[in-house]
Amino acid sequence: MTRIKLFLIAIVSSTVLFSCKKDDDSSKVAPPRDRATQYASDIQDIETYLKTHYLTVTMDANNNPVPTIIQIPEGGTQVSIWDQQDYPLKTKMVRNDGRTYTNADPIVGKPINDPVEYKLYYIKLREGVGQSPTRVDSTLVTYRGNALDGTQFDYRPNPVWFSQESVVSGWRNIMTEFKSGNAVDDPSNPGGTLLTDYGVGIVFVPSGLGYFNGAPAGSGLSSYSPLVFTINLHMVKYADNDGDGILSYLEDLNGNGDYYDDDTDGDGIPNFLDVDDDGDRTKTRTEIKDAFGNIYPFDLIPNCSGTTGGLKKHLDPSCH
Repeated sequence: MTRIKLFLIAIVSSTVLFSCKKDDDSSKVAPPRDRATQYASDIQDIETYLKTHYLTVTMDANNNPVPTIIQIPEGGTQVSIWDQQDYPLKTKMVRNDGRTYTNADPIVGKPINDPVEYKLYYIKLREGVGQSPTRVDSTLVTYRGNALDGTQFDYRPNPVWFSQESVVSGWRNIMTEFKSGNAVDDPSNPGGTLLTDYGVGIVFVPSGLGYFNGAPAGSGLSSYSPLVFTINLHMVKYADNDGDGILSYLEDLNGNGDYYDDDTDGDGIPNFLDVDDDGDRTKTRTEIKDAFGNIYPFDLIPNCSGTTGGLKKHLDPSCH
């Protein structure tokens, strides 16, 4: 039975996880390979894995699916993950949206130079009933991470919060396909909370969308390891990364899912990380308050004429 205390739900964890760290100075770094060549090898290995392993799904005491992946034994008649239809194998084509960060550019960083379009295989055991995260939000999850050879390099059976921005690209790109669940009082554990109806999935990640040539130190992973994550998405918290009073997912002005290409004032800092979006030297948080000091709902933020519609005041440098 999945149980957590209320205070665990409230905490936003800054714990560094093998499955979600952007870069790690103590990682085992191998010489970089050509990304397209490595992807060709990875996708072949992943497809072989899907054709030589089978999936079993049991339900826990709270009717939550619990998947297990097992290698088909020699002469075995089990239906492979590739062929089974109870939980159809899905695919999603994605680009690597990872970024590198340096002391000189610790906030915005630089996009990884990766020309490959990747195929992510995944299984949706349950979609969930709540909210889907964007890449700039926070999620409460439990999960398990394995290499294709079965090596378990990370396991979090207790729910933990972390930012979508901090996970590997393959994880981040698949989480938008799932939704959070419900948190209800646990009758068998007074003062505790029971998590139900949450999204449950498995994603098979090529190394280019994982750790590539930098396996986390102590993980037991080899460089260039494709990864298998089993993920339970319990909760989503929409983030305000720059604290400007506007939720970050609302600062994707062109709606293309890339939060780094929305930079109203052209100062090199995207709006979702910029405390002064229009560069008029008045903080966005100040510009979106009414006469009583209350922050407007996003849809009601006025334009420079004091009405709604058109360019919102915090994006127009001609007024503040």
